[in-house]
Amino acid sequence: MYKNNFFNLIPVLGLIQRQTIKGTAYSFMGVILGFINLAILSPLIFTSDQIGLTQVMIAIATILSQIGSLGFNNVTNRLFPYFRSSGEGHNGYLSLAFLITVTGFIICLIGLVLYMPSFIESNQEKSELLSDYAWYIPVLVGFIMLFSVLDNYCKVLFNAVLGTLLHDFVLRLIILLLVLSFYFGFIDFSTYVLLFVIAQAIPALIIIIYLLYRGEFRFTGFRGFITPDLRRQMLSLSVFGIIAGLSSIALTSIDKYMVNSFEGLGDAGIYSIAVYFATLILIPARSLGKIAVPIVSEAWKSDDRKVIQEVYYKSSINQLLIGLLIYVGILANMNNIFRILPPEYAKGEMVIIFFGLANLVSASAGACKIILSTSSHYRYQTYLMIVFIIVVIASNMVLIPAMGITGAAIAALISMVIYTGLTVIALWQFFGLWPFLFKHLIAIISTIIIYLLASLIPEMSLIIDILIRSMVIVLAFGAVVMLFDMSEDLKAMLNNLRKKISKH
Repeated sequence: MYKNNFFNLIPVLGLIQRQTIKGTAYSFMGVILGFINLAILSPLIFTSDQIGLTQVMIAIATILSQIGSLGFNNVTNRLFPYFRSSGEGHNGYLSLAFLITVTGFIICLIGLVLYMPSFIESNQEKSELLSDYAWYIPVLVGFIMLFSVLDNYCKVLFNAVLGTLLHDFVLRLIILLLVLSFYFGFIDFSTYVLLFVIAQAIPALIIIIYLLYRGEFRFTGFRGFITPDLRRQMLSLSVFGIIAGLSSIALTSIDKYMVNSFEGLGDAGIYSIAVYFATLILIPARSLGKIAVPIVSEAWKSDDRKVIQEVYYKSSINQLLIGLLIYVGILANMNNIFRILPPEYAKGEMVIIFFGLANLVSASAGACKIILSTSSHYRYQTYLMIVFIIVVIASNMVLIPAMGITGAAIAALISMVIYTGLTVIALWQFFGLWPFLFKHLIAIISTIIIYLLASLIPEMSLIIDILIRSMVIVLAFGAVVMLFDMSEDLKAMLNNLRKKISKH
């Protein structure tokens, strides 16, 4: 039965894989732009307080937009198939989506207006810039919420690439141009911040133009369509969606806000740069995760544990190997990183180490969160998310005052170990699924040895040092993958690469 269902899915899976490849390509180009912008140019052009300002404003706006969305994106993901009817404006879906989005934004706006005087006063001493530009935050919340609802609408209309292209590439390109404009003196900092905020609206405006062109930007009635049973499902999914949304940004936004609260904008800026390096580890994991979702969902539908176990193991070993390669590359080039950055950023070294470990823990468990959230025990995932959010906030409150930005990174590691560990244990207890084999241990030991060997290379001029050190690591890692047969997928990829090179 599974085979029949699976092969019926092949056209859809082909679409998903094609869009994932395109999305990954755009994300990778965006990473390059982001790296040039945030990791190289910004520390040389802006003060740490100025970097902290834009990063903390985005972090606060992201948190509020997740709350303000009222979990409707989760409703869209699960229930849009019931609304789908292109000839009838999808039974008023867009009207409902905008009604809920506007309602959520008004709630956030009221809260911000009431809290803003206290917020401005509390930041006057440690984060004066944030107090000066605080009223841009409501505007950012609105732009982020608008993009989120439109991007999700595009995804359920089978265009998952447009949002990735606009947010990960186009927006970063615009911001890079703004950074260069500030550097060459075409604009001052206040104009830069204003244009930075306005730029956040551009992806949403382009999506609206795209939807108008496709004839999908239509507002129709929905009251007669929504039954009491559908309303109950929407309410339940909304609650889960708020929790899921907050947990997804817990390590990327809540910590920045708390670092600013305890340590000030300068440290928040340094922390943001350090976290960016550590987050590079998760880029391949995000791409692999997108591919896993439809396969795992169909396998659960047919109760095919063999397929689920295979996806679980392969996603685990592949993500661990790629994550370890990136992590050891960052660690081995740590001195080079801080040769590029201004001296004050050296305090971010331990942040890269601990936050990188947190991301490695997440990557090593593969598709565990996807498997649990699509299973019959999906509610357990909600409870784990609540625990995760509580641990993130509590550990940051304890460790940031004691250890500064290093404490925030350690809090991230503790939170991720608990969250991922409980998810892995749950899958073992409920379904007998387990991702780890002896190969995982070999991968970790090999990585430690490779790092020690790379650290023996004498320091050279910056570019040559990065190239030689990185080349040694990649070649050694490739040898380990081939010698110990660590991964069929990576081994096949390396063999194909070797054949292409030998032809030339």
